Amino acid sequence: MEQSLRTGGLQKKFFIALLIVGILPGTAALIATYLYSTYSLKHSIGSGFQEIARSTAIRIATTVDTEIDRAVRLAAVPMVLRQVVEMANRQYAGKSEREVSNLLEAGAAAWPKRHPKAGPSPLAVAQTTAYLADWAHEAGYYVRVVITDSRGAVVATTDPQTPYLNEDQEWWQEAFNEGPGSAYVSTLRFDPRLNEYVFNVAVPILHEHDEEPIGVLGLVIRRDVLMNTILPIRVGQTGHGMLMDTEGTPLICPVLPPTAHLIHEALLNQLTRDEPLWLVADDDAHGGHNSIVGAAPVRFAHRLSPLSLSGERWFSFVRQQPEETYAPIYSLLVTVGLIGFGLVVVLASTGFLVGRKIVRPILALRREADALRREVAMLPETVPPPPDETRPASVEIRTGDEIEDLARTFHAMRSALEDSLRTVKTQQEELIRREKLASVGQLLAALAHDLRNPLGVIRSSAQLVLETKQADAVKQEVARYIIDEVDRLTHRINDFLRYARQKPPEPKRIQPEAIAQSALWQWKAQGGHEKLTIDTQFGERLPHMDVDPDQVKEALVNLLINAREAMPEGGQVTVTTRMGENGYVEIEVADTGCGIPRANLERIFEPFFTTKEYGTGLGLTNVKRLVQDNGGTLEVQSEPGKGSRFVIRFPSAEKSAGEKATVASPV
Repeated sequence: MEQSLRTGGLQKKFFIALLIVGILPGTAALIATYLYSTYSLKHSIGSGFQEIARSTAIRIATTVDTEIDRAVRLAAVPMVLRQVVEMANRQYAGKSEREVSNLLEAGAAAWPKRHPKAGPSPLAVAQTTAYLADWAHEAGYYVRVVITDSRGAVVATTDPQTPYLNEDQEWWQEAFNEGPGSAYVSTLRFDPRLNEYVFNVAVPILHEHDEEPIGVLGLVIRRDVLMNTILPIRVGQTGHGMLMDTEGTPLICPVLPPTAHLIHEALLNQLTRDEPLWLVADDDAHGGHNSIVGAAPVRFAHRLSPLSLSGERWFSFVRQQPEETYAPIYSLLVTVGLIGFGLVVVLASTGFLVGRKIVRPILALRREADALRREVAMLPETVPPPPDETRPASVEIRTGDEIEDLARTFHAMRSALEDSLRTVKTQQEELIRREKLASVGQLLAALAHDLRNPLGVIRSSAQLVLETKQADAVKQEVARYIIDEVDRLTHRINDFLRYARQKPPEPKRIQPEAIAQSALWQWKAQGGHEKLTIDTQFGERLPHMDVDPDQVKEALVNLLINAREAMPEGGQVTVTTRMGENGYVEIEVADTGCGIPRANLERIFEPFFTTKEYGTGLGLTNVKRLVQDNGGTLEVQSEPGKGSRFVIRFPSAEKSAGEKATVASPV
């Protein structure tokens, strides 16, 4: 069949090569641009977020410190607060604890009617309450301002619903017990009565001279005072700040309510550090992935009591949707990609034109080579070389470069090749004829060697029978000997016929045990196994095989014959069928005979190789061919003096069907 000429292949390769040369650096440039831009942008935005988080933390701390300072200054007003608290404390002077307890219970009972039985005068309390109301109204974000005495009883408050006794309240205990220089700030909590979040600030009311706590000033403040410090923080369209604690609870978030999201532990461990920082979060708790976030701890100027903020710490947190954060990078990549793609197209088009100019002489050279191929294919076997003037004219290629040198070399090679091919054509038939004669001679020599001795024995035995004086017993023994020799000749001739005539297998579905059992029966029918012990180990429920039963049985019989001949003094033959690995079925023939020397293991399957005086050297050759023709493999293991093991492996019928279906299925 003539090979069709392809056109434009090299030119396309030029185009594709230059396209790849352009794309690869362009892709590398895009990747480098992306990595560098991402690195630079992350550090730039991350540093900015870190600074925003730090400034937010400062503003939050300043707001809380301001409220503490206001509370401290209010608690120090002598005429309005301190004196009325001192007046309230005098009622406990000289009384036992039981009397004080009874007094507090009476005050709690009278408190709803606002008629305490003891303590400051109603006029002093009214003046203090009015002062507190004016003070709270001036700020506008206080829910409650309350003054208690040294027993936690309310002296004055702006909220009529304030409980009278507060000694068991955390804000009172922390402010009163920690003493001067300390303040209590609670975490944010939801007040169902107000339907909003609030937090507490409490400071001790100190005695004028010994600065011992004589009461507590408590403030309940709306969350708005903190919200107003965070709401102005906007980063682009989606960036915002928030306040959280070390439990991962978002206390203030302009986007989502506190109960709608929690900071997961992995991110929390990264954020809650002692110094401001920024990082890239896999999950920023707002639905963003690989987000750049900043965080900073909130440090208060005042010393807070141990249970302040519920024992936690506050942190400011700044984040932005990653789509908005990385938008400049994507825009840059698109711009660089479009420019790079345009340059690649221009470069590839230039390469296409240059390649076309280079390909033209190569195409001419290829046409000449194809013409040479046609001439050689039609060349007679024995034809003298034509004269130079009758040779086909060569195509002149003048490019002034390596292609012209290649054309010259090709023309010279063409002439030499034509002469060489004519010589090869002339000698080919002679070589084939000699090879056939050598193979036939080798086969005939082996056959003559194996036939000569049995024929001589048969002739001498026949002469002995012709003598009339021989006894009948002798004649019967000679007759049996003649039959044995004829059987041996038949066996040898069959070996030669099997080797010379290779019949293709006719597969049938059969069980391994049936083939092995059939081979054993045929082998036993030949006799000579009386001194042997035969052991069969047939596996149960083995899958079927698709093989030619006659050919596989013939191979097994040959292996059994070899095993018998390896144990002339007796021994054990073991035939095993079992399931092997990867869906293969194994049939093993093992003996305890003389074994095979290691030097001969690699040659036992070669034609005409034998170590027996009467062997043809074709038995194992035929066995291996029969096994391989049926899709199997043959493995031998032998140790001199201990015996040999021949293992035949065939794929199961299911495995063979699966492999054929895989090969036949379209890609």
